[in-house]
Amino acid sequence: MRVLHFVLAIVTVSVSIYNGVSIAARTALKSDAKDYIALRGNIANAETDSEERKGGVGGGRGGRGGRGGRGGGQGRVYRPVAGGHGGLEEEKVVDLPPGVHVGPIFGGPHGGHYTDLALVKSGQKVLSINLRAGERVDAIYLTILNPSGEETILFHGGHGGTLKTPLVLGKGEYITGMEAHEGKHNKRTRIQYVKFITNLGNSIEGGTQTKKIGTDTAPNGCQLGGFVGRSGNELDQVSAIWTSIQPAA
Repeated sequence: MRVLHFVLAIVTVSVSIYNGVSIAARTALKSDAKDYIALRGNIANAETDSEERKGGVGGGRGGRGGRGGRGGGQGRVYRPVAGGHGGLEEEKVVDLPPGVHVGPIFGGPHGGHYTDLALVKSGQKVLSINLRAGERVDAIYLTILNPSGEETILFHGGHGGTLKTPLVLGKGEYITGMEAHEGKHNKRTRIQYVKFITNLGNSIEGGTQTKKIGTDTAPNGCQLGGFVGRSGNELDQVSAIWTSIQPAA
């Protein structure tokens, strides 16, 4: 297995964007204008509530699931086979930027590949997270503010289901845990349910729970910063990218 320079992750992201991953700065979310307008409106309505939220220490607990990479300066990235369906090619190991960790993978090998590895950085701030969900998880939105002050929405999935009210993070609040449930739909493994938990015990969830459950927790001093996985009309597969809360050298 070859160790590749992190620049390959950037190439992977470029391909992923071409395959339908929508990523937009605050001033432009062209392919998802309706959702973006609704999302920003919901965020504005929820900002006051976020200042009043109280709670204890949160974060998921439990075993790891699927395949992934942790720390050590490297992580595994799985590319889709020809056509973007039906499986994963041989895993590739890439160098990760300082303060970035990739968690285990939950879900199935369908849909097109996506990754936020080239977009996330240590020291970034997560403003909010939102979901589209019905019987299953249709899409995930993560709004981040990078160290240079640029706001970006990381969007993965489709446009079905119902757009939920976003979880807007307050001062000193970070997403530190996730729970994902897998299930079959049309003979394909999908993400049936997902839940994200903050260090203050606040959460957002969507979909239908199953008995096949996976959990992941942020490493010490880290927060949710982005995702790696596969998606089409719905969310087929998801893995957390954890980034250090403080900038890493």
